[in-house]
Amino acid sequence: MKRVKVFVSLAAVCLFAAAAAVSSVSTAAETKKGKGQSPLERGREVYAANCGRCHGADGAGHTRMAEIVEPPDMTDAAWQRQRSTSRMVASVANGRGQMPAFKKKLSRPEIAAAVAYVRTLKR
Repeated sequence: MKRVKVFVSLAAVCLFAAAAAVSSVSTAAETKKGKGQSPLERGREVYAANCGRCHGADGAGHTRMAEIVEPPDMTDAAWQRQRSTSRMVASVANGRGQMPAFKKKLSRPEIAAAVAYVRTLKR
């Protein structure tokens, strides 16, 4: 009888742990896909994960990697004025200069969100 109680208790703990794991995986997947986020919040996440290494968290391009690849200062209003949104999307998707193409890594909406976020960095 005591073995049955132990078995039932362990089974209950395992089921609870499995349910919690499934719940956290689905929550993480929803967050990863950007559900429930504004486009700018999603753009900030995409930028931080894919662009910040070279362009810097603030977009000014002051990073160790920037010393090598010399990215533009995306906070500069003149730089932003000279580039259309479609050109920026194409540059991210297809690459430009030393910047690699991201069209296989990021979806079109993710690229558009990142570009929209970059537009908010203008000084």
